[in-house]
Amino acid sequence: MRFILAILVGKLIFFLTRNFKLGGGSAAPGLYALSIEPNLVAKLAAKIPKNVVITGTNGKTTTAKMLAHFAKETGLKVIRNHTGSNLERGIASTLISCVNLCVNLKGCRLNFDLGIWELDEAAFNNVTPKLNPEVVIFLNVFRDQLDRYGEIDTVTKNWCQALKKLSSETAVLVNGDDANILKLAACFRGKVQKFGVKDYTIAGESIIHKKEIENLDFEAKNVKTNGLTGISFSLSLHYQSSIVHLPVPGIYHIYDFLAAFAAGTMLNIDPDEMVLSLKTYSPAFGRVEKFHLNPTSHRTPTSEVGYMGYIFLIKNPAGATQVFETIAPNIKPGDRMLLALNDNIADGTDVSWIWDANFELIQNSSNLSERAKSRDYTIIASGSRANDLALRLKYANFNPKEIKIQPDLKQALKQAGMGLKGKLFILPTYTAMLELQSILTKAGIKKHYWEDE
Repeated sequence: MRFILAILVGKLIFFLTRNFKLGGGSAAPGLYALSIEPNLVAKLAAKIPKNVVITGTNGKTTTAKMLAHFAKETGLKVIRNHTGSNLERGIASTLISCVNLCVNLKGCRLNFDLGIWELDEAAFNNVTPKLNPEVVIFLNVFRDQLDRYGEIDTVTKNWCQALKKLSSETAVLVNGDDANILKLAACFRGKVQKFGVKDYTIAGESIIHKKEIENLDFEAKNVKTNGLTGISFSLSLHYQSSIVHLPVPGIYHIYDFLAAFAAGTMLNIDPDEMVLSLKTYSPAFGRVEKFHLNPTSHRTPTSEVGYMGYIFLIKNPAGATQVFETIAPNIKPGDRMLLALNDNIADGTDVSWIWDANFELIQNSSNLSERAKSRDYTIIASGSRANDLALRLKYANFNPKEIKIQPDLKQALKQAGMGLKGKLFILPTYTAMLELQSILTKAGIKKHYWEDE
């Protein structure tokens, strides 16, 4: 009876949150349902033939969406926590929203072939055994929200203990270019496969020397960047090579692709079909998401000329620096930047990480002097910690006169669009990104994030 009651309560809360626009129903249904039936996730996940778990500091959502894209293109029915709610309650909410109403556990059905679950670094340890995954992916580990996770040694130690409890039949994938992730191979009694990028070094807590790495099972070579349109490289697999055109910029996204591709091969998805399907792949919300504000629409946040915007999530030093590396060469005269820094629980209440992020990469961009001459370069600092952000920009040698402080994100977006002739690069932290999504949704620019499969 507890199980059935949990399902009913969860579905009721899901219905209320969606229909009364109280949220996306991505966490509350599961939170209340789990308080009634703590084993809900394990019982429902067992009804899915195969499950994949993805964890890491950066790239979980992109990897999950890419793998789901590969699977769907081959006709598989996929369920995943696509809203990014990656604690146990988020997974429970997703399962509840998709399970049919039932009178007993055996009567409950989940008509899916594959479950793809991104898990928070801390949630991984307790939730993974409940999902009994076919494949586990470790993307990377960087300092992130120290108030919640602790130092990376603590994170990897806990992951190691969790790996020891998994079946040796589980396929484990690790980032072979991340020295801290690579250590996990010694914790697992089954087979571990590695992915990585040739001649590229991940800047993190522990730099690995390429010559120390064993042969990678999945490796990207000959990387060529194509501005903001994407990136190309050759993929080496079992002594064969194919050219991949990834429709998202940033070398860090190659790791997401490699992880998704490797998992796909373990799920017996045809490698050639996965590469070809990239032509129709679109990024997850806030992850190199592109949008256009219609200049003729009165519903846009600005009444000025329409512009193209790009949203790059930043949330820790390593991730932010990778974003800066990607956009710095692409900022042109007339472009603007809007950065939004919040210190909510989901962001991490300690924002001192911005002093470790390399904002100087943007300032040192080859286009900067040309932008300064154009006198149209503006950078807007927003969010609950806008002043802290502005101070960091000042110490990154940005001209204080070019830094505009506007804590209100809606007003900051409006201000950024006024008279804009070029592109707008928006770099928000997590909760600022969610707020931005809400602003754009209400303006009719895009659909709700929970509708983005």
